[in-house]
Amino acid sequence: MTPMHPRFRLARNGIALLVAVLVIGTAAPARSASEAEVEEARRAREAAAAARAAALDDLDEAVRVYEDLNGRYQSLVFRIGQMRSRIDAYEDEVRRMRAAIRERAVSAYILGPQQSTGSGLMVSDRAQQALVARQVLARAVEEQAASLDNMEAITAEMARLEEELETQTLEASDLRVEAEAVAARMYELLEESEAELASANQELATAEAALAEQRRLEEIERQRRLSLEYRQNLIREALLNPAGGVPDDVTPGFVCPVAGPNHYTNSWGAPRAEGRRHVGTDLMGPKGTPLVAVASGIVRPGTSLLGGNNLWLISDYGSAFLYAHLDGYPSGQVYGQWVAAGTVIGYMGDTGNSAPGAYHLHFEIRPNGYNTPPVNPYFTLISHGC
Repeated sequence: MTPMHPRFRLARNGIALLVAVLVIGTAAPARSASEAEVEEARRAREAAAAARAAALDDLDEAVRVYEDLNGRYQSLVFRIGQMRSRIDAYEDEVRRMRAAIRERAVSAYILGPQQSTGSGLMVSDRAQQALVARQVLARAVEEQAASLDNMEAITAEMARLEEELETQTLEASDLRVEAEAVAARMYELLEESEAELASANQELATAEAALAEQRRLEEIERQRRLSLEYRQNLIREALLNPAGGVPDDVTPGFVCPVAGPNHYTNSWGAPRAEGRRHVGTDLMGPKGTPLVAVASGIVRPGTSLLGGNNLWLISDYGSAFLYAHLDGYPSGQVYGQWVAAGTVIGYMGDTGNSAPGAYHLHFEIRPNGYNTPPVNPYFTLISHGC
């Protein structure tokens, strides 16, 4: 076996690197539906795609090397054929020359007496024939010596070249076998890398599907938590400690009630006239600041000695919100009208028992309906950045 071609060494090094990449980059099955798992599967898929690309590059290189060696092999075969043809031609020429020499000798032998007439030599027929034959052979050898020497030299050179070409043919044959083996291995690695890529694609799809399913189940759970039974449990717990307010799940989609500058503190339970306690949050702001519906529902405007111009908002999910000390209402708004969350339903004022000029909105949350106890709205307002 001849030394390995440098390009084959590179190809084999590429194969070793590719095998390492395939081993390291194999995607692990998705075991959970977390985003981290999906990202890991995505990275594994990218690694498998890179390994496949590397396999294609190495395969292209192996094919180029194979074609180069095969071309050299075919060229050697052609040269060997040409040289053998030349050797065959020279062998035919040798046979022709030898036949001509024999023919001359025979002819001289047969015609010897006539050719020797007038020579003045008195010798026997047999001696004369022998002499003629020797003379003819001497002339033939003399005439053909240069050609024969040249023919022998060329024949020897052809034999040497044929031996050299046979050696090169064996070498080319070995290289061709090696090239075919490399190409075959590259095809195997390509198939493996394609299988890895297909597996990684499947793992990624599975992980993404699992994540989507998990999110779907989480949404179902969220909806369940917003169900009446769940809300009622939260409300019951809140009513046992009204100063702590209610969880956001009790007031889904809450919108800040004051559409303008305002400030407030946690004044729940602060003392009021006649031994009363404050059961809401006072949001202070400029007179006439728009007040909006914190949820979609029905509005019920009214008046009272304590609250002045006030309004109940009965939300679609059952909780009620009280707006008090309003300066007025939007034109055209009527009792029992349904409004969407964020709709202007009143304006900040100081009506009722509010100190003159102390413009503010007294805001209450009654999670179980307008005729049930209130809970502290401060934490809901803070939670929504009001």
